[in-house]
Amino acid sequence: MARSLSTTAYAIAIAAAFGAAGTAQAASAGDWIVRGGLTTVSPNEDTNGVDGELGAALTGTEVAVDSDTQLGATVGYMITDRFAVELLGATPFTHDLSLDGGALDGADLAEIKHLPPTLSLQYHFDTGSAFRPYVGAGLNYTLFFSEDVDSDAKAAGVTDVELDDSVGLAAQLGVDYELGNRWLINADVRYLQIDTTAEVSTATGSTDVDVDIDPWVYTIAVGYRF
Repeated sequence: MARSLSTTAYAIAIAAAFGAAGTAQAASAGDWIVRGGLTTVSPNEDTNGVDGELGAALTGTEVAVDSDTQLGATVGYMITDRFAVELLGATPFTHDLSLDGGALDGADLAEIKHLPPTLSLQYHFDTGSAFRPYVGAGLNYTLFFSEDVDSDAKAAGVTDVELDDSVGLAAQLGVDYELGNRWLINADVRYLQIDTTAEVSTATGSTDVDVDIDPWVYTIAVGYRF
C-alpha cells in the first residue's frame, strides 16, 4: 500500500510541476476521454461478525485480503465544461484471503477474483493550465467469482467459500495533465465501499463471515480526448 501511495503522489507531483509551466486546451462539453493504465486495489479490510458452526473456531479471527494490480481503463463523457460522468473497468483482480488470530491463525482461506465497475459523477477544476484536477463521487458494484479454497482451509475441513456481490459508495480524487494534441497523463485515487459476506462451508454446515474490504484504488494511466 505504501508503494502505491508514493507512486501516485510522485505522478501527481510531476503533473503539478509541468502544469505550472504550460497551458493546453481544456476538455469541454461533448468530449469523450478514454484512459488506460495500471490499477492497484489495496484493501482496508475489517471483519465484523461470524455466525455459524465455525463460530468458535473463528472467534477473534480477522480475514486479511492482499493487494493486486491489473490493467485498468476508464471512459468519461463531459456533460458540461466542468461536469463529467465516468465508468471504471479493469481486468479481474485476484486476492488471497487469509486468517489472522483465533484458532486458525495464519491459515490461508481462499483465492478469489472480482471486478469492481464504478460509475462516478466528476467535477473538473479550471486551473488555466495543463494541470487539471478533479473530484468525483458515485456507486461501485463488485462482482466476486472463481472462489478457490486453499489447501490450509481444506485441511481444516472447509469445502467451499463464496462471497456475496456488493453495492457501495465511491469517492475519487484525480488529476489529468494535458500533453497536447488531445493526449494526457493521469493519476487517480479512489475509496470504494465494498462490504461482503463470505459463506464458509464444511461437510456439516456453513458459517457466514461479514467482511468490509473497503479498498483504496490507485491508477496511473495515459489518456486521449476526442
